[in-house]
Amino acid sequence: MPSRRPVPVLVVRTAAFAIVALLGAYVALRRIGRTTRITDEITYVNTGWDYVHGVVTANLEHPPTAKYLFGLAQLMTGQGVLGPRVVVAVGGLVVGLVLFLLLRRPVGYWGALAAAGLWWLTPRGNGPTWYDVASGVPARIDRIALLDPVMTCFAVVAVAAAWQWMVAASDGRSSRWWWAALAGAALALSATSKVSTAVLVLPLLLLPVLFRRWRDLALGGVLAAGVGTVVAALLYLPVGGFDAIGYMVRFQTAHDTTGHLVTVLGRDYLVAPWWTGLLWAVQGIGWPLAVVLGLGVLAALVVRPDRLVVFLALCLGVLVVFYSTSAVALPHYYYAWMPFVVALAAVGGTRLARLRPPLTAVAVALVLTVAVVPVGQLVVAVSQARATGYAVLGGALADHGYRGGSILFVGAARQTYSTAFRAEGRMQGTDGRFVAIVEDTDPRFPMTTGVAAVLRDHPHAFDAFRVDQLRVWVVRSGAVETQGDTVRLVP
Repeated sequence: MPSRRPVPVLVVRTAAFAIVALLGAYVALRRIGRTTRITDEITYVNTGWDYVHGVVTANLEHPPTAKYLFGLAQLMTGQGVLGPRVVVAVGGLVVGLVLFLLLRRPVGYWGALAAAGLWWLTPRGNGPTWYDVASGVPARIDRIALLDPVMTCFAVVAVAAAWQWMVAASDGRSSRWWWAALAGAALALSATSKVSTAVLVLPLLLLPVLFRRWRDLALGGVLAAGVGTVVAALLYLPVGGFDAIGYMVRFQTAHDTTGHLVTVLGRDYLVAPWWTGLLWAVQGIGWPLAVVLGLGVLAALVVRPDRLVVFLALCLGVLVVFYSTSAVALPHYYYAWMPFVVALAAVGGTRLARLRPPLTAVAVALVLTVAVVPVGQLVVAVSQARATGYAVLGGALADHGYRGGSILFVGAARQTYSTAFRAEGRMQGTDGRFVAIVEDTDPRFPMTTGVAAVLRDHPHAFDAFRVDQLRVWVVRSGAVETQGDTVRLVP
């Protein structure tokens, strides 16, 4: 009679997985349609809608696959961000499931579940104030319709399929060729969602070398490359094929040459420092979780590192180097390498726990408890998610006497406020008459001394109030007139 695992163990494992998965689904999907839309999200969502209706001229500076999915989702849920956000959230859940399946054999059930839990239940915010609902900063990048989470989901599938390809080859299974084809197709889907993960070609090519499977490198590499090329060609065909690719390359090359204005630790940079992405990561996940993951990755590198650790470290390394050497560093870019950080941390923590039990097991458990803090903050933020800032500003202005007219925005980029005030909004530096002034928190666009003087010298001429992070002044009578450096209150 074949031995069977005791029923209580199966029940405990199944219950533990179900609890972690259900909590993960809650964090991913709870109130997902209520949070404020962000600028890039609106661009991608509208472009996806255009694509599925035959208009394929917008946003060709990025590949099309994620936007196809956003468009298809809107055909089912209606035009808007809800459907695309669900696509992204489901992609995030898939990443956790793939990490579980990838690590189940190398580190065991509980190590694999730890990886899934660390991915499903922890924050990956789009800024340092993700825990404050009123700030409007998303607590999870994979709760907003950006390209990066879709790109990352397919990339993790490609990496897992490539690993399974080598495992199957080592076991002598003929099914390994299907895994090679899947790896190529998934990487094509990833790179045609956003091109950054194309650099994962290097660790995928080195994987057969780690196993010394030269025949698989030759035949499987050709198969994966062929399938990936066909998939990428088919996906690019509707938007113009080589012409669209050429335009994307030219645009991104120019963008990387000129840089992108960002504020890092209070200073403005056109070309971000190389460590900016690492800072975004620590701010986005919180320092307690950064400590937990950092110690786990360190343990993976020093406690019996094997081919899996080397492979995951290569994937992490090429992505970190790519983003660190780019002139453009936005707060959500770190998302792409986080699955590999989580996977290495789970491997390292599991192997360290088994090194000298029970001492090391207790030590790992104590370190993991530190992650409870950001998990709790994330659950609270998701439970309280709501529209903030510009999304509710219109109603607040009406409640305080605003009946139409130009609004002067300070402390905000044009693309930030124009999502809600495209017609009425004017950026600071524009001449005109304004019946309201709104100040946001972007340090790149500070309030001028002229505007500040009018507000300071005539406090009774304004109805002043706050809307989340925004400070608002509505002129009680007349308007604020700006002409060059001159700012005055006029009847």
